Amino acid sequence: MRYTIRDARPGDAEELLAIYAPFVTDTTVSFELEVPSVEEFAARIERTAARFAYLVAEDAATGAIAGYAYNSTFRSRPAYDRASEISIYIAPEHQGHGLGSRLLDELEDRMRAQGMRMSEACITSDNAGSVAFHERHGYRVCGEQHTCGYKFDRWLSIIWMEKDLMPEA
Repeated sequence: MRYTIRDARPGDAEELLAIYAPFVTDTTVSFELEVPSVEEFAARIERTAARFAYLVAEDAATGAIAGYAYNSTFRSRPAYDRASEISIYIAPEHQGHGLGSRLLDELEDRMRAQGMRMSEACITSDNAGSVAFHERHGYRVCGEQHTCGYKFDRWLSIIWMEKDLMPEA
């Protein structure tokens, strides 16, 4: 499949939310417990895109949004301003076609242009596919927090992975 990657717009919120909502309602990938409204999601896009990269991938054949990725604040203190947390969501019918890799490559290029040194990924411990994906892209496990989330009547742990986007020569 062929994809076009572009910057997200608040008007994309409904399509992006259609991709994201099943991750909230049916999986532990997202720790949100309720699907946000389209208006809230549009506001999130606008807030994030004001400072960071927020990318969408469109299916070149249909024009429909197939996935999205963004980076955002890692922590609120100024000393963390060169580290950024990433998120990637792909519609199920577009998974397994290399789209996540394309989005991640473009996102990391944008992050370097922003002056970001470290890319941080927070992954639910039982999401082995995401851990493997990040490992293939040069991320390493840097920590784990045990039983810090509660969803679907069970305790969940998270794994933190990171990648140095500007390694010393």
